[in-house]
Amino acid sequence: MWFLARLYSAQQALDMGLVNSVVPLAELENETVKWCREILRNSPTALRLLKSALNAAEDGHAGLQQLGGDATMLFYHSAEGNEGRQAYMEKRRPDFSKFKRLP
Repeated sequence: MWFLARLYSAQQALDMGLVNSVVPLAELENETVKWCREILRNSPTALRLLKSALNAAEDGHAGLQQLGGDATMLFYHSAEGNEGRQAYMEKRRPDFSKFKRLP
């Protein structure tokens, strides 16, 4: 698709799974509000990180800094981050063995 640079109709894009739905212009605002309400039911943190990740490639260094900052914020508010902070305050090594290792 990228190399051919073909133009596709809205219906073709829908059929290929490139878009989630196609609506007449008169229904666009109502459909947009419906989608916004659905999106707002999702985790605010997950939405923030997803937005940062999607923007990182386009925003260059600033986008990567934002993504890193958001990930750091998420970590600091996690049980794992709390263990690290508590261990530092108690002058001991943190015990991260109780946290699942993900690939």
